Amino acid sequence: MLEHLQKQETIQNKLEEYTPEQLDQLYVRVFNTDDGELILKDLANRFYVDVPTVGERTEGMRMAYMSIVSRMRNTVSKKREDKDEG
Repeated sequence: MLEHLQKQETIQNKLEEYTPEQLDQLYVRVFNTDDGELILKDLANRFYVDVPTVGERTEGMRMAYMSIVSRMRNTVSKKREDKDEG
């Protein structure tokens, strides 16, 4: 149990070092793989992405999915802007 708590603290400390842009890139690296795309689709299916939500719980689940997708879109948009400027 102690090892688990220490690992979680180490992960939290590393996460706090990331800039918002680095965090967006992390999401893209994780979800821009075949396995990541499967997980993302599974989350969409489970988190009421394509159906109306009823209540705070289901809307919160949908918002969690949208947060992931939003981070990925931020990175793609930024890369596209950089490419257009260059």
